[in-house]
Amino acid sequence: MFDIMTVFESFVEILKVVPKTLLLALIILVLSFTLGAMITYIQSLNIPVVKQVIGVLQSFLRGTPNVVLLYLVYYSLPLVLAWFLGLFNVTFDPTSLNSTAIVIVTFSICYSVFQSEIIRGALHSLDKDQIEAAQSLGYSTTQVLRKVIIPQVMVEALPDTMNAFLIIIKALSLAFLVTVVDIFAQARLVGAQSFSYLEAFVAAAFVYWGICVLLTYVIDKLENRMRRGYA
Repeated sequence: MFDIMTVFESFVEILKVVPKTLLLALIILVLSFTLGAMITYIQSLNIPVVKQVIGVLQSFLRGTPNVVLLYLVYYSLPLVLAWFLGLFNVTFDPTSLNSTAIVIVTFSICYSVFQSEIIRGALHSLDKDQIEAAQSLGYSTTQVLRKVIIPQVMVEALPDTMNAFLIIIKALSLAFLVTVVDIFAQARLVGAQSFSYLEAFVAAAFVYWGICVLLTYVIDKLENRMRRGYA
């Protein structure tokens, strides 16, 4: 029978892993954004073959479920590292690779594709006349980048980037497949201890919802402040 007290107790236990989950999601967000920026820059160079290779990789990442990518990296990355380090006569035990590192690598690569689209869209929204005006005033390339391009791109990219942050938090529910404990994995553990899976998953749903509401509020406030500051 459904027990509201068990929901509360499960809620408290699940809250213990929220900081770890948010930190993990933040690391993935930063790395994926960095990779996305690199992809956008490389594509802007229009280098033959390289651009096509990146296009194929983007198509593969978009079309492959996260759970499949996670298992691909989980089983292949340790072997690749062992082979690569072996070239330098460095001994590496494939089984010693931390599961958290595998999760970070997998989702950083996966979401870099979406981050590159966000960055590209933000750059396209940039008014080129402002860049020309800044250059006519004697601004250096660094000054144009720091005072004109980056502030506007950040404002335009912020909503979608933070939305990606929420998506990453929810996607981390797959991390339990490689023994990484996040919000969802903690709910499974709590439910298994008391055989109250329904209450545990209800508590997990409230935790996810609370995070979403709080982050959305903070993001809206930050975006409004940035737009007012730039205006």
